[in-house]
This record gives sequence, structure tokens and C-alpha cells, in this order.
Amino acid sequence: MEKVILCIATLDSKSAELEFVKQAIERHDGFTALIMDISCLGSSDVPSDITSKEIARLAGSTIEEVRNMDEAGPAAEIMTLGVRRSVKALYAAGKFDAVLSIGGGMGSEIASAAMRELPIGIPKLMLSSQKIVQAGIRKYVGSKDIVIFPSTADIAGLNRLTKDALNRSVGAVIGMLSVKDAEQSDKPLVFMTMTGLTTTCGLAVKSTLEDNGFEVIVFPAIGIGGETLEELIKSYPVKGVVELALNEIGNELFGGMASAGPNRLEAAGERGIPQIITPGCIEILNFLSPDTLPDSYRNRPLCYHNPQATLPRLNGKEMRQIAQTIAAKLNQSKGKVKVLIPVNGFSALDKAGMEFHDRDAGKAFTETIKTALDAHIEVIELDAHINDKEFAQAVAAEFLGII
Repeated sequence: MEKVILCIATLDSKSAELEFVKQAIERHDGFTALIMDISCLGSSDVPSDITSKEIARLAGSTIEEVRNMDEAGPAAEIMTLGVRRSVKALYAAGKFDAVLSIGGGMGSEIASAAMRELPIGIPKLMLSSQKIVQAGIRKYVGSKDIVIFPSTADIAGLNRLTKDALNRSVGAVIGMLSVKDAEQSDKPLVFMTMTGLTTTCGLAVKSTLEDNGFEVIVFPAIGIGGETLEELIKSYPVKGVVELALNEIGNELFGGMASAGPNRLEAAGERGIPQIITPGCIEILNFLSPDTLPDSYRNRPLCYHNPQATLPRLNGKEMRQIAQTIAAKLNQSKGKVKVLIPVNGFSALDKAGMEFHDRDAGKAFTETIKTALDAHIEVIELDAHINDKEFAQAVAAEFLGII
């Protein structure tokens, strides 16, 4: 059966490049291109299967209104809405199997918004100028599996560099469509969070649960990891969640760079999925290189974990606020919840003899969450560090008990 690749670009500026892509796709037997024009500013004589006029109409506007706007930003917003609606409808109707976009900053912004409407597993590739690398790719990718291919040269005409990038982009998408699907497990599914600072515990829990017949998927608690977990919980057949890293909560509250948004730690409770909660890494805020650290945190205990991970420690007052926030979310849970607290430290940095170890701040968290949680949610304190073997054994045992 023929495979269709939806190709998205602004034909007013990328017509030659998109024609090259179309020809490259259709040189491969069994593949065809479906062309979508998302031009905001001008028109093109090159034909498209989905026109910019249609895209504007789907957004409740007209292409004439879009092109008469004084600023590109509002025009792009209209076209983004139209593209999202068009791509969702086309996918629901089974009109394409993969998406490939080419463009600069504006074209990539519009196309990536549409790609984020699609399920994980649908091949999505964005060939873009290096402007998006400079801007940061998170806003383009979100929580979806979008492949970003930065073009060495600006995508402004056909030359030896852009032809190579365009051709390899086509090859990558065709490769994704050609590979056989991986064999899927029918084991009950568990989602788990951790960071490098709770990996020792996480791997031990994972091993025990796998020995008991579960498939365990681990999400890194770096902002986008928690955001992805929350989204997938809503649609995947998850049997239980184990939280070994909740630093994203503090990052949201106190301006860190690893926030997963205000709805972190809510999806499992809303669906009634059993949860084991630990205060893993909650004492940590996440920033990138040292120059990204705000002045207000420079006098804190700091860990330069790697060149792109600068970590300040939170104090007792902030830990109390995190505890109240976590409790308020868990109190809304429709499923079973247990909270396990390792009183000897919440991460590899929070350990006796290390600068991040602050037993009083840990007590502030523990006392607050015990008071703030509803009576039916059990809190278990263990005389252990989070990465101790006995704590991992307790997490696994309590999970098996509530599942």
C-alpha cells in the first residue's frame, strides 16, 4: 500500500525546495507526497494539495486578511490554528502516514504546532534553519517525538548543502516508515520518574518490578520528562506510577528551568491510577550553565553537576511549600496513594557529610506533608537514604501491595 508523506512549507519562499522534496520522495517506489502550503506573506504559482487559502479558512479568516496584516506574528497565529485543524482532520481521515516540514523560524513554528497535535509514533521530521537551535528546541518539540534536523546552511535556494539536507530528510522519513514496528509487550505497564541523583534507587525498583512481570518506562524529571509522563498517562493503559523525582514541582514554584508546568502530579490521580510517591530530588532546583543561575540563588549550596546542570538547594520554608503543593494534588487522587519518605536524604546530594544534606529542611517537608495530606493517604518514614537498598525494596514492596 502506498505511503503518503505530508510535506509542509511556505511555498511563497520555499517552492523550489519543496519541489525538490516531492521529487525525492516519489523516486522511491510506494511513496508519494501530499503538499501543504502555509504561506503567510505571499503567494506562489506552485500548486499544492492543501492551499494557504484553505488553511486560513479553517482558522476562520481569509488569506487576504492574513496577508494584509502589518505584523507577521498575528498572521502566523491564524495560520497556525488553521494548520493544526487541517493536520488533525487529515490524520483522522487516514490521509497521510508521516510529516516532513522545511522552513526557517516562522515556517518551523507553524509546522511544529501541527506536529504536536499528532500521536507519538507517527514519523515527524522538521528540517529547519539553525535559528531554532539558537531559540531552543523545547517549544518546537513539546512532549512529542519530533525529529529536528538543523540545516547547515539557511534553506534559501538549492545548493550542494541544502540539497544534501533535503535529500537526507526525505531518506530519514522514508526509513522511519519502512522499518518494521518493534514487538510490543503485553505486560502491565508502570511509569516511573527519576533523575541521575536517584538512579540507584530507580534501577533497583525497576528490576524488582520487571521480575514481577511489569514493563517499566522511566521518565527523566527534567521538565519535559514530567510533562510527557502526564500527557501519556491520559491515554496509555498505565497500571501504576512510581515517583522517585519530584524536583519539577519546586522548579515550577520557584522559577527553575525544569518545570513540567502547573499540572504535574495530577493525571494519575484523575484517572485513579495507584501511585507510590517519594520526595526524590525535591530539594533541588535545575538551571543550565552557571550563567543561567539567578542572583537570588548564588548564595545557596550549589552543585555544578555538569556544564549544563547548575543545581541550587532549597531551604526549609520552600520545602514546606512544596509539601503543601504535593499534598493538595494527592488529596484529589481517585486511586490508592502511599508516600514513602527516606529520612536520611532525598537525593545523592542530600546525604550525611555532603553540602546539600539538611536534615532540618527534610523534617520541614515531612512534618508539613503529614499534616496536609488527607487521613486515608498513608505516610511511611524509613530510616534510610533514598538510594539505599532497603528503601528501594520498600518502594517495590509497597507498589506491589497497592497494585
